Amino acid sequence: MKTLVVLAVICLIVYAVWNKWRKLPPQTKQLWGAIFGMAGAYRQMKKQRNDEPSPASRSSGHLMIGCEQCGLHVPENEGVRVLGHFYCCAEHAR
Repeated sequence: MKTLVVLAVICLIVYAVWNKWRKLPPQTKQLWGAIFGMAGAYRQMKKQRNDEPSPASRSSGHLMIGCEQCGLHVPENEGVRVLGHFYCCAEHAR
């Protein structure tokens, strides 16, 4: 019963917001669209910044990459690349 009451209140709130939104002038809707668009772009920018490798994962300025064969992480300049795959040594690249 409690769930139904909460659901009914949420439906009433959504209806009230939707009804208000319909009556807003187009300029206000565009303003809100721009605000949400900028917030989304800012969030995406922060996410991309967090996805960059941390300085701790670098060794002498080189990125540490995992071997396709054994999973060992070695500096990029010490490994072997074959057809776009990275390996820790030539033996694993065979």
